[in-house]
Amino acid sequence: MPRFLALVVLWLLALAQVGPNPPQRSHLEGATLWHTVAPGETLFSLARRYGTTVEELARLNGLKDPSHIRAGQVLRVRPGVEVALPRGSLVYFPPIQGRAFALWVEGYTQGYAEFLGVRYPLVPGEKGLWALLAVGALVEPKGYPLRLVLEGEESPLTLEVAPGDYRRETLALTPSLEELLKDPGLKAEREKVVGACPREGPLTVSRFLKPLEGGRITSAFGTRRRYGTLFTSYHEGLDFAAPLGTPVRAVAGGVVVLSERLRVRGEAVILSHGMGLCTGYWHLSERRVRVGERVKGGQVIGLLGSTGLSTGPHLHLEVRLFGIPVDPAPFFQGLPSP
Repeated sequence: MPRFLALVVLWLLALAQVGPNPPQRSHLEGATLWHTVAPGETLFSLARRYGTTVEELARLNGLKDPSHIRAGQVLRVRPGVEVALPRGSLVYFPPIQGRAFALWVEGYTQGYAEFLGVRYPLVPGEKGLWALLAVGALVEPKGYPLRLVLEGEESPLTLEVAPGDYRRETLALTPSLEELLKDPGLKAEREKVVGACPREGPLTVSRFLKPLEGGRITSAFGTRRRYGTLFTSYHEGLDFAAPLGTPVRAVAGGVVVLSERLRVRGEAVILSHGMGLCTGYWHLSERRVRVGERVKGGQVIGLLGSTGLSTGPHLHLEVRLFGIPVDPAPFFQGLPSP
């Protein structure tokens, strides 16, 4: 039985954990995901994070009293799926609506994976090939085909996408903001944002740092939003509220691929981190980096503001993988790193 040891994408963070607390890591051994309990965590918060139930966590760990877990306790939180291939094996965790997930392939030297209409190259890691894949927040929870092409051999599979359990909210917009949302140029703005992020290059980050000091999350990723009287969509990032002028920092090292004023996103910066992964920082009051500049994680890239489509001072942090918005929260714990 091949064994894999890697950092993995943690699923939804309890909101209280995205902030000053040090990141807690999970690890993958064989085809099981294990988690070390952090202070303040409960089986309920872990169930939400990993897309499972309290009952299932209690069953996996033989817990007689699910209301009592302790900091430092190691729990089995998610059984992975291991699939035999003609000349090796595949390990993955069932994908969840609106989140990124990783898969690992052993026994092959090259190939790619196609999922939900996107082709992802498989890149070398310490334990074989791997890729980071995206599931859109509006993807219907059900089974979808995964096409693995490995050294000319095709291995079709079906992956079940689990629901993301998102909340709903309504934004009260002024007449001027509603008019902004009717601007015919908004489609071109979105295309510019998506097109700014290159899809090649090695991944240069292991986990995200805090984008600002003292901010609190006011709107989670994936929240179904009613925009005034116009339409319903979903929130494509995490909103952090903080005072105007608060320094905004790069969550990871990368290259600036966009730095300009946009109609809806206001003063905006996009950083590329390799493998089609980019972070966006919207509604700044000031930008302090230029296109082509290489920045370090924690470097100040601008100041928090309320420019563009904004109802108050905040930072909208966005993560896109191959152009698809995914939940930023798990990245504060760690990226898959075979």
